[in-house]
Amino acid sequence: MIRSAFRAPAILLTAIVFAACGGDETAPEEGHTPDAARLFVNGTDVTDGLVLLAGETVRVEVRFIHDGEVITGIEGEHHARLTFTPATLAIVANVPDHNFQKDVTAQNHPGAGSVMVDYGHEEAADELSFGPFPVGVVAAGASSSPSAAEGEMAPRIGGRR
Repeated sequence: MIRSAFRAPAILLTAIVFAACGGDETAPEEGHTPDAARLFVNGTDVTDGLVLLAGETVRVEVRFIHDGEVITGIEGEHHARLTFTPATLAIVANVPDHNFQKDVTAQNHPGAGSVMVDYGHEEAADELSFGPFPVGVVAAGASSSPSAAEGEMAPRIGGRR
């Protein structure tokens, strides 16, 4: 009798603890369908002008946005794809276990173009598209943005220093 009196509160306490933790802490937030995408390199937002060093590789992170907020908890079941125009501007490689991160290797000579960001449930990421976003490839030592011809300057992002 005494044993069962202690068992019920223990079971109840265990249930409360698991309910408070939520059990699935990686569950997607409400509104997990993005209405925008942003590009980041080393934590810096480069959506308005991704500048790559010729011949260098940089890791680009895609963050999908819904109603102005970054959507979290969906990377395991969703995929991103980067498509550069011209296609020779950069080569994209997947990062294992990180569907929203890509290793991008710039072409070996300066150039300009754009990148589209695609989103989807399958690896093809063919459900939604965002962009185009400006991209520039600069020679080592250069620090101009893709729109440098218009007089704007941006810090050099990515590559090895």
